[in-house]
Amino acid sequence: MKITIVGAGPSGLFLAHRLLARSKHYQVQIFEKLDAPNSIDNSNSQEFGFGFGTKAQEWLKSIDGLWELLLEQSVSLESGRLILISRRHLCASLLQLLNNRYGTETIKALPRLSVEFNTSVLDVFLESREILIEQASVQQRIAYELLVAADGVRSKVRSAMVASNPQIYAFKQKSRPHVWKVFQLPEQPNWERNLIRLQKRNFWSIDAFGACIPHSDGRFSALIFWQPKGDNERLNPCGISTCEQIQVLLHQMKPTLPYPVLEQDSASAFLNERPSFEYWSECSCYHHVEGCVVAIGDAAHSMFSLLGQGCTAALADAIALDTLLERYDNDLTLALPAFSDERVPEGQAASNLSLIALVFFTHCFN
Repeated sequence: MKITIVGAGPSGLFLAHRLLARSKHYQVQIFEKLDAPNSIDNSNSQEFGFGFGTKAQEWLKSIDGLWELLLEQSVSLESGRLILISRRHLCASLLQLLNNRYGTETIKALPRLSVEFNTSVLDVFLESREILIEQASVQQRIAYELLVAADGVRSKVRSAMVASNPQIYAFKQKSRPHVWKVFQLPEQPNWERNLIRLQKRNFWSIDAFGACIPHSDGRFSALIFWQPKGDNERLNPCGISTCEQIQVLLHQMKPTLPYPVLEQDSASAFLNERPSFEYWSECSCYHHVEGCVVAIGDAAHSMFSLLGQGCTAALADAIALDTLLERYDNDLTLALPAFSDERVPEGQAASNLSLIALVFFTHCFN
């Protein structure tokens, strides 16, 4: 079976591992619109990392050799009950193991694994089971047998499913009123390597909040949320515009911390970067039988980051899909509806819980 995965994030790469390890009859091709994870300049990165509890840790350990790679650059908190892993390192490790294990294997003279970066999916043709991709300004139609939407909150594949029958999918999406940015800090010799909560408030409300997330090499990623209240706050929290003002803001958000050491390049990247939005979404169906399409992760159920469960839910989707394909012997007319039956209640519960958490947070602190 030829399985095409759109999106080389954690869920897409994790699913590829599960499929290829379980059966030699799968051919997996992955298309990702962004660069390969090992080619990103960290100083200009919006990454901040994921927190994985004990259940998700066991899932990651199921891939031989992965856990050892992740431990090299992870941070353990709460006596190991929570592990912080950067998204880039997680994806790079998954990709490295995929290429090492399956990069040279073939099935009927065709490669079992193909991963193409800087490749955009422009359109999805459900009736003919094809996608239109663009790579280096060259467009091409690609046939598939099963198409997996792992392409995130702005999923092109999910949009095609929803457009085919809006009533069945009943797709809803909301953006969080807060925007966010990540400031990459160099090694902080005077800081403990722990998760540091940040908050700056005035008498009436919170001006900015977030956390400094530690890395294994002593660096930190400062994740900062704020709700723009005027033109001067559209680009940066509290209207800051200089490296010195970043330093002051971080100190105001955690006065007990020593003033942070900053790097000018990272400061300039932070100040010039456009803020990002978080989205909550809900969908009543995660598959399209006739088109042989299924959505996982944020493409199926995006959630706000307050509870930190988005990546864990995406990995659970990948495990469920692989399990059901095995159970129904790759009969998509049975496996895909069973996937929606199992994962829609779970996905909606997780995304709705994050929505409730946001309402609670906003009510209590603003």
